[in-house]
Amino acid sequence: MAAHRIFLPFQVLEPGVTLSVSGDEAQHATRVKRLAQGDAIEVLNGAGQIASGIIERVGTRKEHRLDLRIEGVESHPQPSPRIEVWSAAPKGTRLEEMIEGLSQTGCVLWRALICERTIVEPREGKLARLERIAVESAKQCGRAWTMRIGEPVAFGDALVAPDGERVLVADATGVHVREVPRSACRSVRLLVGPEGGLSPAEIGAAEAAGIEVVRLGPHIMRIETAAVVGCATLVQLGAIESV
Repeated sequence: MAAHRIFLPFQVLEPGVTLSVSGDEAQHATRVKRLAQGDAIEVLNGAGQIASGIIERVGTRKEHRLDLRIEGVESHPQPSPRIEVWSAAPKGTRLEEMIEGLSQTGCVLWRALICERTIVEPREGKLARLERIAVESAKQCGRAWTMRIGEPVAFGDALVAPDGERVLVADATGVHVREVPRSACRSVRLLVGPEGGLSPAEIGAAEAAGIEVVRLGPHIMRIETAAVVGCATLVQLGAIESV
């Protein structure tokens, strides 16, 4: 059975150090998971470090706190190449389920893509909720770097990328993603449109900008399916054999 994981954002983790944990993380570990002195635990800081440790002390029933000793630390480099998914936001709980799926498949950054046919535009409160979901997903799947949630971006702005970053647009009119030419890049950005699809003008703008339009499978997919399938495919392909 895997050790329970605690998330301490941006905490520098060092072997031999004892950390005092309070708040929701301590309450969940002691009151929900019922962890006790001597139990093994993992600590993630969301910034590349995963530590293993032992619980040395558990607080009283009125004190949601635990002390844990760090025994070992593993440092992981940022994913390379970076895979980002900028997509339209699906309705309801499907958006949250999509964020969980993207986190589990290795997406580095998600941003809401605002298109001509966009219906859902996540507001600040919803984006904050998605950040919490990304943290919980990182704890569940044990990823060293937490997936980031960015600000919404207009489709036209999403077509512009710095040198070394490749942009792909998902659409049924494109070539299969496995057939696109290989090229070296440090980051790949996949754009996924809304339920009604990208407009002809948007597809034309992407092609005019020299951006590849790719098909992710034989059938039309919902937003959340296309986003997760696209990310997983890019991971499997090594982000088009990038370096």
